[in-house]
Amino acid sequence: MMINTHTKSNFQVLSDDSLTIDNTGKISPRDTQDKKLMKMGISNYYFQLIILPTEKCNFRCTYCYEDFAAGRMKQETILGIQALLESRCADLRYLNISWFGGEPLTAKDIVLEISEYAMSLAYRYPKLRYIGDMTTNAYLLDYKTVAILANVGVREYQISLDGPREVHDKSRIRADGSSTYDRIWANLLAIRDSSLSVSIILRIHFTADTFKLINPLIEDIRREFLHDSRFGIFFKAIERLGGPNDASIKIFSEAEKEEAVKSLKTKLFGENLASSQNVSVSDNTVCYASRPNSLVIRSNGDVGKCTVALYDERNKIASLQPDGTLRLIPGRLAPWVRGIETLDPTTLGCPLVNLP
Repeated sequence: MMINTHTKSNFQVLSDDSLTIDNTGKISPRDTQDKKLMKMGISNYYFQLIILPTEKCNFRCTYCYEDFAAGRMKQETILGIQALLESRCADLRYLNISWFGGEPLTAKDIVLEISEYAMSLAYRYPKLRYIGDMTTNAYLLDYKTVAILANVGVREYQISLDGPREVHDKSRIRADGSSTYDRIWANLLAIRDSSLSVSIILRIHFTADTFKLINPLIEDIRREFLHDSRFGIFFKAIERLGGPNDASIKIFSEAEKEEAVKSLKTKLFGENLASSQNVSVSDNTVCYASRPNSLVIRSNGDVGKCTVALYDERNKIASLQPDGTLRLIPGRLAPWVRGIETLDPTTLGCPLVNLP
């Protein structure tokens, strides 16, 4: 049986008197435990929506796990998201909207419509800090698009490269089979040459087969981007996430992966490993899926917790209604946020592992 519950009641994690708020809207926990919870992003003052405006994609990356079956988000789901934001924002101090896909820029009009609405709420509630970010393949992220998105609060991007052109174009391929590297690189250079207030994380992928082939890309990044503090670099080994080509992906052991990342960072940063552009994942990272105030809104209106387990039935915790309420599926949310009770770092880091 499904029950109809307004989302606001699901996010009361900390009582209001456990925090102080200064005149900039900054939240300050009053004790160590609350400080820890705030660092984890667990507070009724914080809300994150990860939105998939479409699950179609203009790429067919060889290691992708998505099936591209769901198309563009319908208007009733867009209205539901707007109503959900309307109901929550009066009580918030921080709103984060993260765009995911598919490729979100193939539904740029939807990104703009919802982002403009979020921006209007930020104007209405002066204490609310709103930030938009996007995971994109950057093929459509030209200067004009970046500028338009910056005007509606989307200012942070994660963009993947798989190596220099000859390596990248073997794995990050357009749906029509054509290459992608040159256009992505041109878009990155256009952002670099602009004065736009944006932040870019270049996510450099590698496998056991390509690890020794990406040195030319490292040299290009050092030359073109290390002088620009808007760009950060994150090295990530490709993993098997359930895609049809998983068996053909040669992966590192955990120890080998750690050594490979260390080697790549040293090649790029030299002795300056403490650089703010050296992006790393903390050992104490709390996955967004562990946070009760973080939701994934799929293009079909399904509500989940994890962008990796999109097709796992356990990941559908609710459906979004046009009035902004969630029709919850009993028992589906609690397993995802079970780490909040135990503070077990492994569960908090990835609740999908050993998910009941």
